[in-house]
Amino acid sequence: MRSTAPLLFALALCAACDRSRATEKTEALVSRALTGVLAFPQSTPVEVSAGDEAAQFVLTAPASVAEIRAWYRSVLPSNGWTLKGDGQGRDGTVSMYAEQEGRPLWITLRPNVGAPGTTYTLIGAFTLSDSTKTK
Repeated sequence: MRSTAPLLFALALCAACDRSRATEKTEALVSRALTGVLAFPQSTPVEVSAGDEAAQFVLTAPASVAEIRAWYRSVLPSNGWTLKGDGQGRDGTVSMYAEQEGRPLWITLRPNVGAPGTTYTLIGAFTLSDSTKTK
């Protein structure tokens, strides 16, 4: 009877390689869609995802929603972004919208539940001239 352990190990290794390539592609798309966008200091990445038209980066930070909101209000214009929308919901969630040379950026700030800090999402869309857009 032949052992299946080497085969299972090889399949697991191939699957890990495919996941690694997929992760690299996702990270490259996120980087492209969010070029010129800064993350709040002391932020920790939570999740990255990307599709054909947009990319999303979720982070968490120990600061309050108000602190991060004020920081983005200051930092976006100094990096060439025009803040076009900035509102707060009843639950404390803040939604911001900015543009830079036609590129959109959505920022959503949510207070953490049961712990201090904020979880926030940065979403950037690929422009029509962006070569990373998949077909």
